[in-house]
Amino acid sequence: MPGYLPLCASRQNLLPAACRDCAWWQTTGGGRRDTDAAGEKRRQWMTALESTWGSTGLLLEGSNAATSGGLPPEQAGLTERSTDPVVTASIHFAPAAAVPRLRDLRFASLAPGSVLLFCLRSEGGRGRPQAKRLLHKALERLKERDIQEVYAFASLSGSPEDLDRCEFFSLRFLEANGFQRLRDNGDIYLMRADLRGLLSLIAQVETAVRRALRNDPTPSPAAWTRRETS
Repeated sequence: MPGYLPLCASRQNLLPAACRDCAWWQTTGGGRRDTDAAGEKRRQWMTALESTWGSTGLLLEGSNAATSGGLPPEQAGLTERSTDPVVTASIHFAPAAAVPRLRDLRFASLAPGSVLLFCLRSEGGRGRPQAKRLLHKALERLKERDIQEVYAFASLSGSPEDLDRCEFFSLRFLEANGFQRLRDNGDIYLMRADLRGLLSLIAQVETAVRRALRNDPTPSPAAWTRRETS
């Protein structure tokens, strides 16, 4: 079974190097900072939020064995700590009001109390299924924290399997996982998910898929009814 770890400043070193030394979402303006400055800015940003809001993301644990292609550690070029858990996917989230980059994207302010998802990365060649699993778990964790609305930015460029881009999600990937288009500026789409109904719908779909794979009886159509919320 996959293991999940809250993403906090003390675990920043577990992120892929491309994320660990990047502070694009945590800053404003053009260009990118050098790696040391970016890493420190990210650490400060995460630490400040942890004390008032909580963890700012989620990590999916795997093992080096999963990325070694089945080879012995010494042949796969892994370190002596090759049996230690490693992060195979990561996703970030934070209160929308606490993400500086939103000021540069020039979209209207998001709803008070809403959360922004960003920087989903999947390592080890497992691609979309692994990313989907982590996305759903992140939404569950946010729902447990009484978050009702989640936003994300998406682009038409790239395929749903292109999951190593920092700035924006794949539009088709988010739409396939229950997000809806809210508005766009021609290139970038603001996407929204209402957690009050989305998670139950996802659970129903996944249950139906498992039933189909096991040739279980199909549930009544009434089970697919999405409960209305006020």
